[in-house]
Amino acid sequence: MKFGKQLECLNVPRYRLHYIQYKELKKALKVWTGLEKEQSTVQEVTHWASSFLRLGPNPEVSPEMRLNEMLRHEMERISRFAGLEESGLHTELNRLEEECKGADVDGVALAKRLDDLGEQIVQLKTFAQLNFSGFRKILKKYDKWSGSKAAVTPWFMAEVVRAPFMRVNFELLLEQLNRIAVALRSKPGATLQRARSGVSLQVALWTGREVSFMVDPKDTMQVRVMLARHLFRRGQYMTSHAAAAVGRTRTTCVFLDTENLAVYGASREGAVSVPSSHLRHADGDAVMLVHEGTEVLLTRSEAVKLLKGSAVMPRGAPG
Repeated sequence: MKFGKQLECLNVPRYRLHYIQYKELKKALKVWTGLEKEQSTVQEVTHWASSFLRLGPNPEVSPEMRLNEMLRHEMERISRFAGLEESGLHTELNRLEEECKGADVDGVALAKRLDDLGEQIVQLKTFAQLNFSGFRKILKKYDKWSGSKAAVTPWFMAEVVRAPFMRVNFELLLEQLNRIAVALRSKPGATLQRARSGVSLQVALWTGREVSFMVDPKDTMQVRVMLARHLFRRGQYMTSHAAAAVGRTRTTCVFLDTENLAVYGASREGAVSVPSSHLRHADGDAVMLVHEGTEVLLTRSEAVKLLKGSAVMPRGAPG
C-alpha cells in the first residue's frame, strides 16, 4: 500500500488536520523539480505554499531552500500539536490521579477513563511514527526526482529525529498511567479493559528470570501501555525531573528480520526452531552480534554498516 493511502487509513480522526501534508508536499516537489509543468498544478502549488513560504515565488531560490523551509514549517506545525496533546494528557492524568485518592469514587468510571487515556497515548505515539515516515518518504522522493548527487535525506532526517514531536516524554506518561492503575486496584469494580488494537499479550512473571516477547515494532507502545495498566512496578517511581532527563527510551537490543517479518511471523505461528540474529549492546562502544548461540564482537560503526545492509568483517572472524 502506498504511503499516502496508508496515511488515510491509519490516521486518527481527531488528528486528521495535523498530520504531515503528504499529498501537497509531493505535488510541490514535482513542480519544483520540474517533473510537473501543468499550469493549473503550478498555480495550485504556488497558492498553497504562499501561506507559509517566506521565500515567495522567486525563481532564483533553489529547490533545496524551498524544501528546507517547507519541511521546517511542517515540523513546527506538527510539533506544536504534539506538544498540546502531551500537555493535555498530563492534565487529564493529573486530574484522574487526584480523583483516585478519594474514598467514595466510581471505580468503574475511573477505570474507563484510564483505558481511554492509555489509548490516547498509543495514538500519540502512532501519530509521531506516521509523521516521521512521511518526512522520510518525501525526502527520498526529492532525492530521486531532483537527481542531485548530494542527497538531502540524511542531514534533514537528523533534524526530524530531534524535532519536538519525536521527543514526547512517553516515559513520564507511562509512569503516571501505572501509578493510577495500581491505585485503582483497590477501588470496587475498577477492572481495566484489554487493549483495543487487537494486540494480544499474556504476561507471566518468574522470579529471577527474564521473559522476552517478540512484538511487531508498530505495536511497541500498545504493549508498553498494556504493561503499565496491568503490572505492579518494583522499586520507586521516577520523579518528573528524572523522567524528563530520561527522554527517549534507549534501545539495547535490535533483532534482525526479513522485509516481510518472516522470523517474527514464524515465531507467532509456533515454529519450534526459528533461526534468528540480533545485535545487543556490550561494554563501552562495542556491539555483540548473536546468531543461533554464536556471539561475534563488532564495533558500533560495523554494526551500523550491518544494519544498512553492508558486509562487514568482524574482528577475529575467518577470512
